[in-house]
Amino acid sequence: MDQFVQFFFKHKWSTFAKGQLGFANRPSWLVILLIALALGALIYFLYLRPGYRLNHQSRWGLITLRAGLLALLTIMLMRPVVVVPSVIPKSTSVAILADDSRSMQLSDENGRTRAAATQAVLANNSSFTRNLEDKFKVGLFGFSTTTNKLAKADELKAEGAATDLVGALRDAVKESSGAPLSAIVLFSDGGANTTKDLTAELRELRARNIPVFAVGVGNPDRFKDAENARVTAPRRVLVGSAVIADVLVRLNGYGATKISLAVSEDGKALKTQQFDLKGNEAQTVTIEFTPSAPGAHRYTFEVKPLEGETTLENNAQDTLIEITDEHPKVLYVEGEPRWEYGFMRKAVAKNEKNLVLVSSLRSADGKFYRQGVESGGELTQGFPATSEELFTYQGLILGSIEANFFSFDQLKAVEQFAAKRGGGMLAIAGSRAFDGGKFANSPIAEMLPLTLNDQVDEIETLVVQTFKAQLTARGRTHAVTRLNEDRNLSAKLWDELPLITLPEILTGAKPGATVILEARHQSDKARVVPLLIEQRYGRGRTMALTANDTWRWRMELPSQNTSHETFWRQLLRYLVSTTPHQFEVAAGRDVYAAGDTVLIQSEVNDKKFDAITDAQVATRITKPSGATIDLPLKINFGEKGSDYRSEFTPDEVGLYRLEMTAKRAGADLGAAKSSFLVTERTREFHDAAQNVELLKRVAAETGGKYYPLAKADDLLDEITLLEGKNSERVSRDLWDMPINFMLLVGLASAEWFLRKRKGLA
Repeated sequence: MDQFVQFFFKHKWSTFAKGQLGFANRPSWLVILLIALALGALIYFLYLRPGYRLNHQSRWGLITLRAGLLALLTIMLMRPVVVVPSVIPKSTSVAILADDSRSMQLSDENGRTRAAATQAVLANNSSFTRNLEDKFKVGLFGFSTTTNKLAKADELKAEGAATDLVGALRDAVKESSGAPLSAIVLFSDGGANTTKDLTAELRELRARNIPVFAVGVGNPDRFKDAENARVTAPRRVLVGSAVIADVLVRLNGYGATKISLAVSEDGKALKTQQFDLKGNEAQTVTIEFTPSAPGAHRYTFEVKPLEGETTLENNAQDTLIEITDEHPKVLYVEGEPRWEYGFMRKAVAKNEKNLVLVSSLRSADGKFYRQGVESGGELTQGFPATSEELFTYQGLILGSIEANFFSFDQLKAVEQFAAKRGGGMLAIAGSRAFDGGKFANSPIAEMLPLTLNDQVDEIETLVVQTFKAQLTARGRTHAVTRLNEDRNLSAKLWDELPLITLPEILTGAKPGATVILEARHQSDKARVVPLLIEQRYGRGRTMALTANDTWRWRMELPSQNTSHETFWRQLLRYLVSTTPHQFEVAAGRDVYAAGDTVLIQSEVNDKKFDAITDAQVATRITKPSGATIDLPLKINFGEKGSDYRSEFTPDEVGLYRLEMTAKRAGADLGAAKSSFLVTERTREFHDAAQNVELLKRVAAETGGKYYPLAKADDLLDEITLLEGKNSERVSRDLWDMPINFMLLVGLASAEWFLRKRKGLA
């Protein structure tokens, strides 16, 4: 557009946009009136006098052409100009910010690296630098994690581990001394990977009338990349459990493509799996594997290189997973002897070495059959009498037992078990469960992922099998439904399971709940209701299983089929997988890049899981080299509760171990352990294509403009035309615009052609 305007109108569009039109030789109104009368008389003599031999249409055509020609000549003689603001030479300064981070090493600028292309534009002998220095005092800065004043562009090394754009803009204003700062010219690929508030900084620049002219470096149209953008995996896993990780893969410059994703544990290959991805978008893939042994392990997820990738630096991501050898306790309360109870206990006992299943089965009024208890006094009343006793468990299962069995305080303690303690609660269908157990108006109804009905009479458990379990889209990759490591074989095993019974039909899944399994009616195929459903509740999770005879998956299948045992083992492990301990310590993230500031957080609770806020808490940090640091933690009162925290900056790469101790009045309260990883990988190459949208936003919100690197010279006019205290108004001639001479020739030629055609020439 600018080239078109400049070709016809001599100046760029910015000149007209910021200028005012006028005349350098503007005569008085009397002279203008006399000229107009003279032109009118001439036109009358030539074309309108009586007896002139032209028809009406031709006559007015010649009048229009001649009038236009004479008017154009008159305007040119009046010397039209555009008056624009122009910076007084050397009265103000411009700060040039050049990105000096590692992402500038990428070669997508016509075969050159981004850094080399930037250096060429900013070289001392370049037209850009010369023209800018003719008008301004220029300061050159390189920025990455810090901002540094440079003498010349050759000092840019593109070795910074991060890009602090906010800090660079702030430092450019601070370091520009002497002449007032007119503008900031930003050369960058748009990377900004710190947590500082960019919006606030742009608002401040706009208020101070300092526009940012952003020059985008890197060709987004030629950028080809398969990036491992993010890995989502559990932070802590019980030994023997499978890890299910979601990996976000972002494709740029590729169509539909098959990728290979490899997983390694502490550098040792575990698994490689192929996935078909759609082109030019981000897509999540799920990969599963089983850790080798207890301990804190570094897992690397790597997308194998594709042909023609611009960078391989972002193909891998690390995560840290702690494989624990704990023995979490699950309390199962059942109101009546039934096969579901016996087969579930047998399934867990046969295959589970870590989970401790403690059960209380009501055999008669006031009598309970207890299994797995640690002492004769445990669960003598069938259920914990206090929240402190209940909170010693990590998981809770409520079977076919009515709401009236519990006191209101016990029902409230169950609700708090998930909300406050962070435990996992599972409700299993039966004649005295859900609506049949009259839970609709109890605290239990609030926490269940299904909506209950308080208008239901006593229900009678059905004895016929009428429903078939089937996987939902979420259930196909869920930890509970993994009957085989191969998900296709797992789905086949689900198809082979016998029919089951739903004693009551519950269809109201709450907003935010996730249906893992559905039950399809075998006579009415369109009738599909939730079978296994979950939701987050407070700090914990709640689940509901609406069938009461999954034992058929054991009794009606061959002995070598272990689907029933696998299902219950994984369901109970999943139930307690996120339950926190009374004392916790952890870093804010599992993985940090070298140079990052690490946040250490600790929870110290009493047996009711109320925060203890007057403890003396310290963490011993063991570095990868074995050296230790003792770091005191201070109480922090936040919106979501109280914890203890502090920060420190690691100086080594590798695995760091945390050991927290809490004391009060000299007495030990408790301790906790955790780990985090500091990796040499940098965030610089994630989402490494030029971030055009960010650069345009920076320019737009400060009153500047965005330019690609190839058109960097075009911004010189924009900066020169800035209006302010250090600018003056100058006139630029418009009489000699090429369009004027084109119009003169065109009008004269058109008149001659018409006169020739009518025999007047």
